[in-house]
Amino acid sequence: MTGAKCEISSKMLLAGTLLLALAATASAVKEVPITNMVAIAGEATYMPCDITTPEPMDAVVLVLWYREDLGTPIYSVDGRDKNFSQAERWSAENVFGSRAYFISDRNPAELGIDSVKVTDAGTYRCRVDFKVAQTRNSKVNLTIIVPPQRIVITDEVGTERVSVVGPYVEGSKLILRCDVFGGQPVPKVRWLRNDVVVQSSSPRRKKQSPGGVVSAEILIDQLDRKDVHSELTCQAINNNKTAPLSASVHVDMNFRPLNVLILGANQPLSAGRRYDLLCQSSGSRPPATITWWRNGQRLTKSKETTSNDGNTTTSTLSFTPSKEDEGHYLSCRAENPHLSADALEDGWKLEILYIPEATIHLGTSLSPDNIREGTDVYFDCRVNARPAAYKVEWRHNGKPLNHNTAAGVIVSNQSLVLQKVGRNSAGNYSCVGFNTEGDGESDAFFLDVLYAPTCRPSQPRVHGVAKQERARIQCNVDANPVDLKFRWTFNNSADSVDVASAQMTHSGTQSWLTYTPMTELDYGSLLCWASNKVGSQRLPCVFHIIAAGRPDQVHNCSVLNSSTHSFSVSCTEGFNGGLPQSFLLEVRETATQELAANATAPNSPKFMLGGLKPGTSYRAFVFSVNAKGKSEPVVLHANTLRLPEKQLTTSESDRPRSGLKLTPTMSVLVGVAAALLVVALVACAVLRSQCPSRDRPKNRANQQGGVDGGSCSIGLGLLEKTGSSTPTTLKLEPLAAMGAVSDCSPPDGADEKDPDIIPQPCIDPDEVAFMRHRQLVSTIDTTPPHGRSSHIPPPGQFAGYCTLRNGGLGLRDLVSLIP
Repeated sequence: MTGAKCEISSKMLLAGTLLLALAATASAVKEVPITNMVAIAGEATYMPCDITTPEPMDAVVLVLWYREDLGTPIYSVDGRDKNFSQAERWSAENVFGSRAYFISDRNPAELGIDSVKVTDAGTYRCRVDFKVAQTRNSKVNLTIIVPPQRIVITDEVGTERVSVVGPYVEGSKLILRCDVFGGQPVPKVRWLRNDVVVQSSSPRRKKQSPGGVVSAEILIDQLDRKDVHSELTCQAINNNKTAPLSASVHVDMNFRPLNVLILGANQPLSAGRRYDLLCQSSGSRPPATITWWRNGQRLTKSKETTSNDGNTTTSTLSFTPSKEDEGHYLSCRAENPHLSADALEDGWKLEILYIPEATIHLGTSLSPDNIREGTDVYFDCRVNARPAAYKVEWRHNGKPLNHNTAAGVIVSNQSLVLQKVGRNSAGNYSCVGFNTEGDGESDAFFLDVLYAPTCRPSQPRVHGVAKQERARIQCNVDANPVDLKFRWTFNNSADSVDVASAQMTHSGTQSWLTYTPMTELDYGSLLCWASNKVGSQRLPCVFHIIAAGRPDQVHNCSVLNSSTHSFSVSCTEGFNGGLPQSFLLEVRETATQELAANATAPNSPKFMLGGLKPGTSYRAFVFSVNAKGKSEPVVLHANTLRLPEKQLTTSESDRPRSGLKLTPTMSVLVGVAAALLVVALVACAVLRSQCPSRDRPKNRANQQGGVDGGSCSIGLGLLEKTGSSTPTTLKLEPLAAMGAVSDCSPPDGADEKDPDIIPQPCIDPDEVAFMRHRQLVSTIDTTPPHGRSSHIPPPGQFAGYCTLRNGGLGLRDLVSLIP
């Protein structure tokens, strides 16, 4: 009966639990927050989803998005098997497809949808699963708005109007209709007159193709002059997120022009400068036609604008006068082509200002093709300007040239004298005239200064060449003119000879010599000479030919700045072998010899390597390289740093308690400990059978664990070693005297502190009884066995303590005694 009652109570308790769970679920469903959002069709929208958690060690595992009319998820972010920042994302092709993307780094996180459609409207639910926290749900009610698509304005006869309606005459009646196509919800339509809402407009809706049409009319009973070019705007709007869709027309009316005027006339104009000349006419409707004329010829580069009130028309002429326009008559005419009335005209006579026009002339006694170094040169500058030039400046290669008598530069008004010109004097010369209009520079005159050849600086002077190696030596000179002749000579400590012309080639200011040293005497200096029509080269170009080979090794190498993924290498370069050298670094893993990285350095042996594995050993090989080959490598050893280990700390009070769990590692450790214990027991047994024993005094010298004289205690008996070669007797003393039963610990706990001491189990009572019945007396030779004496150190030299457990021997010595 009691069992039946317990079963009924359990069922009632289970039912109550289920009811509470259902109630909690219903309460949770009711408490799901809902966000109302409005989006414009074709634009992007972002639906929020809170993925934050108050738990510091918690993390998001899974995010699912649902739509209420669909039973399955439409978007997911799955981070169950990886970090959430690398979670796998999926989007249903029949809903959002590639238009959806999840932005987790915002607060709250958002589901972005590009180019939303009308069909995207609905209620969406975001479900977030955490590692620790409960699942969180939130809803978004998304409404899609479709703005109006098109507006059409028609006049009284149904003609579509885009920008202008009319023309009307003063006092006439105006009726316009505006049709708005598309839009969800239905847009509101209104008319504006010069940006002011017209209250008399009468909107009405017409059912038509998808979306329907909404229409509104505007009526103006009587037009007057203020309505000319007034703006009538039809506006349609159905939301507050986008600008209203609108279309405007301007009212056009017919009137004759009342006046015409050129603004800013009767002023001088600068040649070459563009002017926007304005001509205004008032009172003409439609706007007056304004034309521009110059000495009876019509100018076409003009455009017309009308004022906001429609009463004034302005024509803008883009006019660039020239010096030849001086004295011409410029005018504008205004007329209404729809009315038979004479045109009105206004204009003025032009006065043109222009910047100086300069020309440069070489002195008449000089020939521009035969100016040599040391010759005096002079120039004249002629300037034509309005107003007159107030200054003339001379320039050499674009830079101002100032008066400098010491340098041979003499500037006098509009003349320039260059005394004893040199090759640096060659270049472009020009003169510049200045007036209030600006500065005018003449065309450049190129002064060509002829000079004899000289050796060009900064060319290689030392060439490393091996025996029987063909070398090509290049000689560069500066000369003008460049029609040159070259000759080469060879110099060494023994002789100086001319080089055969068959070994030489030249082009312009360069000459090449093919040279092959065969013996030691072929190393020396090559001299290059050039000449042109001006003269011969005074000092030759000298090239030293030396023996070349592979470069020497680098030295003083060191590894610097090691990190988890990089390190740098710095060395000192050696002899380059007579040729330009560069440097090469190869890095290989020490364990696999695989190439991990390489680098080159063109100038000095300094390298910085990155992208390496952390905590890895590498070998770095540094080579010197020139055209003859590579040097022997210098090998360095380098290590990258290990990554910092992650540690999780938990207080003992918070850490859950559990039973001992036997892991594979712990199993191995237990096995090793057991093996050591067996070895120790075997060693004790061997020593007991081989070590001599005799009666032990009651007051033992080794009571504190030391070794005294030659005596030691092993196991249950006391083995006293006298050091003599006579047989000794091994006898079993009472167990109580050794403390085998009463006390298992060494004196003062010495074996607990010494790692070389192997702990032994306490003596079992059955073993005590067995030993009492066994009265064994043996005669044992105390002389060490052959081949072992060298391995057993004399008493007192053991590293371990001498205790009852190991007879005074350390662990290392104890193990060495095992046969």
